[in-house]
Amino acid sequence: MLKPQNRLRKMKDIEILFKEGRFVGGDLVTLKLWWIDPDKYPRREYSKNDLKFGFVVGKKVSKSAVKRNRVKRQMREVIRLLLKDAKIKDGAMVSVIAKPSSLGASYEDIEKSIVDVLRKGRLLQNT
Repeated sequence: MLKPQNRLRKMKDIEILFKEGRFVGGDLVTLKLWWIDPDKYPRREYSKNDLKFGFVVGKKVSKSAVKRNRVKRQMREVIRLLLKDAKIKDGAMVSVIAKPSSLGASYEDIEKSIVDVLRKGRLLQNT
């Protein structure tokens, strides 16, 4: 499980992310990414050191909640391990959105896809 400071929880934060952010597409997942601008929303008290993640697996992926939750757990674990190793840059809000093709994919495939889209979005360290 992600640490509480890395979880994207508040509805207003999610609205800002989807309004201001940009999409970065991949094979199995898509990212919605917004580099935090504390001056644009001063009342939200964002800082350049914040890094928040949310995960979305819609009903288009599968009608079964069990299958959707499995994909969500796998995506969460990939991000948790990358955060633990400090491989992701600070200062962003990110929503990881699963595509229907992610349903039958292995953990390694999901991990590779997430790393690829993080690299495309310039979120990984040393890229």
